Amino acid sequence: MLNSTFKIRISGRVQGVGFRPFIYNLATQYKIKGTVTNTTFGVEITAQTSAEVFRNFYDNISLQAPSSSKIEAITFTEVSEQIHFKDFQIVATNSGNPINAPLTPDFAICSDCKTEILDKNNRRFYYPFTTCTTCGPRYAITENFPFERENTSLHHFNMCPECQKEYNNPKDKRFYSQTNTCSVCGIQVWVTNANGEKLYETNPEIFPFLANQLKSGSIIALKNTSGYLLLCDATKAEVVQKLRLRKQRPVKPLAVLFPSEESLHKNVSVDDFALNELQSTVSPIVILPSKAKSDVAINEVSPINRTIGALLPYSGLLHLLCHETQIPLVATSGNVHGSPICSSEKEAEEKLKNIADFFLHHDLHIEHPQDDSVVRLTKKKRKIILRRARGLAPNFSLPSAYKEQIQSKKIVALGADLKSSIAIFPNTYLYASEYFGNLSDYDTALRFQKTIQDYFSIFKFQPEVVVKDKHPLYESGRMLEELQIDKNNIKVEEVQHHIAHFSAILTEHNLWQSQNKVLGIIWDGIGFGTEHEIWGGEFFEYQKKEFKRIQHFENFNWILGDKMSKNPKISLLSLWNGNPDEIRHLFSANEWILFEKQKEQNTLQTSSVGRLIDAVACLLGFTYEMTFEGEAAIYLESLAQKAYDIQTAKIDYLEGEDLTETILSFKIIEKVVSDSKQNISKEEIALNFHFTLVKVIEKVANFHSFKEIAYSGGVFQNALLVDLIEEELAVKFNCYFHENLSPNDENIAFGQLNYSVNINS
Repeated sequence: MLNSTFKIRISGRVQGVGFRPFIYNLATQYKIKGTVTNTTFGVEITAQTSAEVFRNFYDNISLQAPSSSKIEAITFTEVSEQIHFKDFQIVATNSGNPINAPLTPDFAICSDCKTEILDKNNRRFYYPFTTCTTCGPRYAITENFPFERENTSLHHFNMCPECQKEYNNPKDKRFYSQTNTCSVCGIQVWVTNANGEKLYETNPEIFPFLANQLKSGSIIALKNTSGYLLLCDATKAEVVQKLRLRKQRPVKPLAVLFPSEESLHKNVSVDDFALNELQSTVSPIVILPSKAKSDVAINEVSPINRTIGALLPYSGLLHLLCHETQIPLVATSGNVHGSPICSSEKEAEEKLKNIADFFLHHDLHIEHPQDDSVVRLTKKKRKIILRRARGLAPNFSLPSAYKEQIQSKKIVALGADLKSSIAIFPNTYLYASEYFGNLSDYDTALRFQKTIQDYFSIFKFQPEVVVKDKHPLYESGRMLEELQIDKNNIKVEEVQHHIAHFSAILTEHNLWQSQNKVLGIIWDGIGFGTEHEIWGGEFFEYQKKEFKRIQHFENFNWILGDKMSKNPKISLLSLWNGNPDEIRHLFSANEWILFEKQKEQNTLQTSSVGRLIDAVACLLGFTYEMTFEGEAAIYLESLAQKAYDIQTAKIDYLEGEDLTETILSFKIIEKVVSDSKQNISKEEIALNFHFTLVKVIEKVANFHSFKEIAYSGGVFQNALLVDLIEEELAVKFNCYFHENLSPNDENIAFGQLNYSVNINS
């Protein structure tokens, strides 16, 4: 039978996932001759064989592809090839052209590698950077692309003969593994005290020492694969409180690293849905209910509710440390309050010296530091991403139908300020960066700028369009100077904050071409609306590439700027129409005079649902200043969840009210006050408030004859609210929530970019 030559092109997440070794072994199995190589678009295969054998080979590529891969497109053509191949080989990558492929995210350590590092007879015993073709850091160490060792920070480490032997062996799990190292040729680890003095440099000594220190109450700063973590014993209240005091983090919940699945089940309520998330290649922090009897010092770990951000060991470093300690550990980002996660020895020792007692460092350079991703799961099994970072960034898989519709210029979107991120469109793929933090922090702004420049270098492009928020004072907008707009002839576009949110959810569910009009429910804390209005409780109509603001929550005074976002009693004052004496006790004499004067002189109004939530929380007992964003909302949700869990009857506070003009925020406050005076429980009132918000959505949708409803904005991080919407509205409307993006301001850059693509291009 005559042989033919075929070229196969595969695009998607096919680099850094063991795809070429898989193709090599599959081709060998079918006795096919030819080559496989990484390219700027993915993977290319040249196969010489009969047509019948080729068809079986081609079909099995998709059927048997590595579990970490994601094939987006696979095509083949028959070619006239003059070369007659003697065998099948993996050939070197030509990396000269700009790439047009997804960047590979970091993967959690696999079970095989976990087993190896605890096997005394294995040469990788206690080597914490043990990886293979299916696990280990990828994006964190990427300097360039395609994903080859020479394009990562591992290029400084030359493989020893044993590692090279594994690398060259088609039957070895590390065949062509770009991250292959061992204790002989690989990454070195050492421990120092807070003064920078080296204490231990050998792995079998390091981890028992650190375990003993943790059990004795010390705080450890550990350089993980994507940045530093601060660790301490989660079972000792006084130790957790010591970490809080040193880190200046009074009450914000702390994540807990459990040493095993057994420990996890002992301390938190975890079902198969949650366990699948925790054990996935992303291995995020998953927020779960604490059990009544728990080893964790729950009042110190999570003072405002009984939930724990649970985590399993996802790197060799964490796996070895947990093996030695066998106790739950607080594992929080290695940073000072408001700054980005530390990634270098110098940075960590400078910034964390007053927090950590000991440091674990290593000499692998981290190119892209990332926090752990955070998700929460609603009781109705919906996943809400709260922080999109390690394991998820920087790729975003656009719906295939949407991808086929768009043609775009090269675009950079700069996002928002408080939960900043970047989105870029340098080719036919969209890339959404990891979460950075608040751009008012100098170090965060520097990392934001560096990441933009890194992307320009990796993708070899200069933007033709830069998209920013309409807010005139956003720090992200000030990045325009760094991009030299005029010199590089770059067009600047502005997108209103809440329209960007709406654009993000339209893109995620491919609704831009919807035949039906779509109702956008965009609720958050603040977003620049007009010169005299801060928006945040918005109802938009989208149809045929046009946005219209059709309704909003009733405006109230926006006073004292950021102070209002941090102090719920100021929101209550702005929404108060009752007897002033009833709330005067919440304020000092000077505060009362100042705030009342501000109300009289104020010209700025807001429709913010976030601030309405703060005001209700204040009425129900949250009368103090917040120490982190969303603290009052978490308090209110926690109250409502208790009433919901015992199936308390729900009341709509706006039943019978006319909502055709605006949503009556002041009336809601009056109803909450009335119920409080009738000694109705805080929990029941909180549930009624949540239920009222859901009924508001239903009434607006019915009044304007919508069947499609899309939700975005930080308010929809509330799991109870999402469950109530599904319970009350999902049978009547098509409801769309974020699934691969956070509903909060992390999605603003993504939305800005897609608004530009769909409306301005």
